[in-house]
Amino acid sequence: MAAILLVLSFSVAILIITQGTMGLVGTAGGRSQVIVAGTNSLAYSRQWGSYGGPIIPNGVAVDSSGNLFIADAKNYAVYKLANDGSFVTTWGSSGTGPGQFKTPQGLAKTPQGLARDPQGNVYVSDSVNNNIQKFSSAGSFITSWGSTGSGNGQFKTPLGLSVNATGFVYVVDQGNQRVQIFRNNGTYVGSFGGLGTTPGKFLSPYGVAVDSSGFVYVSDTASMSDNITKFTKTGGFLLTWGGLNSGGTLASPTMMAVDNASNIYVTDSLRNNVQKFSTSGSFISSWGTLGASPGQFNVPIGVTVDSQMNLYVGDSNNFRVQKLSANTGSYISSLTYPRPGLFSSPYDTALDSSGHIYIVDEGNNRVQMFSVTGTFLLAWGITGSATGQFNSPIGIAVDHAGNVYVTDYSNSRVEKFFPNGTFSRAWGSFGTGNGQFINPYGVAADGSNNVYVTDYSNDRVQKFDSSGTFITGWGTTGTANGQFTNPTGIAVDSLGNAYVTDSSNNRIEKFNSSGGFIKSWGTSGPGNGQFNLPGHLALDSTGNIYVADTFNNRIQEFTSNGAFLTSFGTAGSANGQLVDPGGLAVDTSGNVYVADTGNSSGTTNNRIEAFSPTTNVSYPAGCALCPAHPS
Repeated sequence: MAAILLVLSFSVAILIITQGTMGLVGTAGGRSQVIVAGTNSLAYSRQWGSYGGPIIPNGVAVDSSGNLFIADAKNYAVYKLANDGSFVTTWGSSGTGPGQFKTPQGLAKTPQGLARDPQGNVYVSDSVNNNIQKFSSAGSFITSWGSTGSGNGQFKTPLGLSVNATGFVYVVDQGNQRVQIFRNNGTYVGSFGGLGTTPGKFLSPYGVAVDSSGFVYVSDTASMSDNITKFTKTGGFLLTWGGLNSGGTLASPTMMAVDNASNIYVTDSLRNNVQKFSTSGSFISSWGTLGASPGQFNVPIGVTVDSQMNLYVGDSNNFRVQKLSANTGSYISSLTYPRPGLFSSPYDTALDSSGHIYIVDEGNNRVQMFSVTGTFLLAWGITGSATGQFNSPIGIAVDHAGNVYVTDYSNSRVEKFFPNGTFSRAWGSFGTGNGQFINPYGVAADGSNNVYVTDYSNDRVQKFDSSGTFITGWGTTGTANGQFTNPTGIAVDSLGNAYVTDSSNNRIEKFNSSGGFIKSWGTSGPGNGQFNLPGHLALDSTGNIYVADTFNNRIQEFTSNGAFLTSFGTAGSANGQLVDPGGLAVDTSGNVYVADTGNSSGTTNNRIEAFSPTTNVSYPAGCALCPAHPS
């Protein structure tokens, strides 16, 4: 930090603070005397985030306004999305309490089913906690019922559930081979089914749906059944259809939905399609094959249909919800929505002038924006190669106008966004020419909003204007001054000097704004000033440099000339510990925000940790001019 002089009363002492040290110099007895000594360091302050990867959408439901609700079996959560796919709210966490869901073994088991009642309340079946939970449309917990067992109101793996027009709740109790009926407050009404192969019995019931006339449809996914059975509202057997043994088309029917005309839509998780039937069981159509392209599926489970005849399918092993036409089966769009505020390999961070923190969430192919206290504000991006989409975003920077630049590593391009996440432009393609990239990694913006990009697999740095027009580039493969082997991070100071982490050479290189080499420092190792595959780096307001020393699991701080100042962090998952820190940013108060990626050793920290400046002060023994202090 810059030197600060504080003159005390009677001119007997001067407080001096320079480059991380502090001293108080007195003039007693005609000689100078250091009477206070101190050092500035960084201490753990707070953190936010944990692992949250792609969704497993085993349950889906839609309300009359077109809002979509998704039960995410992987992240213990329910999401509410607007009809345009934008995020509204989320609730749920791992546990056994109200509003919590538990999956100690199979993540695909809970929360498993999801339904809505005429009042807009949401019901979720938790197949490991063996209960049903009821929430308001906004996610407020209302009540729950159920426990493990075979008695009335008890469950062994509750899966599909549905609510009829009068508010009765039908729940598939798979392990007890039955369907149970409840009032919407959880009061037990009755049950039907039971183990068997005769009409009205089940081997492995899975999904349930109720049409506008009150008829109840139940899927049985056992290999000896693979059928749909239709019942009266009280469980009286009416008819059955499907099953490979009887010449039907179903191989593993799971969840179901019913449209306004009482057509039934069934997800078949083995055939990887959706099949449509009339209320009498007549086959109408089917859509889908195994795959990951639009309109293809990999273990479809959840399904719902809205009043506009849009069909939403939880494509579980493709980690998405697909929207199709319920009339023709034609593909409309997809949603891949990991939970806001959680991370899957956060790789880099950046700050804007308002103090907002931007994180590239590499494993979820998105950018997330937070307040400095960790409050989630905004997210954008999904997996893909279209504009505004990402395939391993790995670096991020914000210019003086608030524009956000993201290196789209596997799409070999840089994408630029407005501060609200709206796509602005993109540049770059795969190659070795000017303006082309092979795995762009780090990105930085200077005071003139020029953009610098480390081109990882081309071993060079490229400089562009804010529109993406190429200005210059420098670097070749090697170990000599000005050469690189896998450059990663980059930062630019107020004078236009660029600092580059030369990752595989385990050093930092400093250049002028035209790419002229100035100096370098660092070697391979665990000591001060040494590195083990360093990642991103950042500058503070005084020009000091902070480097994510990734595989040494620490952050190192240097002067602009490479003199070592301090380091912090050790390997682990406790507060203040790090596993493979990827990127970092420093605010104007000197707080350091670290993307604790957590990718190795089986540890998944997946969080942001904040470290704040602290000053440790000590006094010499017998100091007459010092304030009162312990002797």
